[in-house]
Amino acid sequence: MLHEWLTPVAVAAFVRLYWRKQPYARPDAAHRAVPLLGWDTLERVLADETPPNVLVVTRGKVLDTPPPRALSEVYALMRQGIGLVIRRAEHHDLGLAQLATSFGQELSGEVHIQLFVTPAGTHSFGWHYDFEDVFIAQTTGVKEYFLRDNTVDRQSARGTCPDFERFHEEISLLATVRLLPGDWLYLPSRWWHVAKCIEDSLSISIGVFPHE
Repeated sequence: MLHEWLTPVAVAAFVRLYWRKQPYARPDAAHRAVPLLGWDTLERVLADETPPNVLVVTRGKVLDTPPPRALSEVYALMRQGIGLVIRRAEHHDLGLAQLATSFGQELSGEVHIQLFVTPAGTHSFGWHYDFEDVFIAQTTGVKEYFLRDNTVDRQSARGTCPDFERFHEEISLLATVRLLPGDWLYLPSRWWHVAKCIEDSLSISIGVFPHE
């Protein structure tokens, strides 16, 4: 699917110019991903016989709250400004599994999918970075991302616990990207980022861990 998101840019050109180097965003190029995550998908994933790995989060904090198993419970949490992060969602939905497989075929790496359910006016995590490269497809609502290159903490080994407080030492330039349904954003590994939700939002995060 990545080649469709990039058209007319070739995947090889994207890898050469942006992969692990610079962020990249495209408006309305991921419109085929929009049906992969709607409220119906969320309901199906939460109700799976094998319960998904769900974090209950708000404004940079993970809450010690039982994860919801039904949409009514999700809506109740969202009314309180509380959202969800569903990890390894490709194990719970065929469409998401096919999405992960397609990215694994076009980029060399292990692919994991997370789903973000974020109420308007909030954010899931504070300033942080990921060890993997990340593609974000917006499927519902509007989200604004703030990005900064990481010039202060690039040496921590994958799998260690990073010190996100080091963000306060960062002096790189700030960039912003607003995503509407069908838009997508690429974040290289270790780039600082935080997202502010403008409207109640659903988004797919595709993490690619390059083979070492």
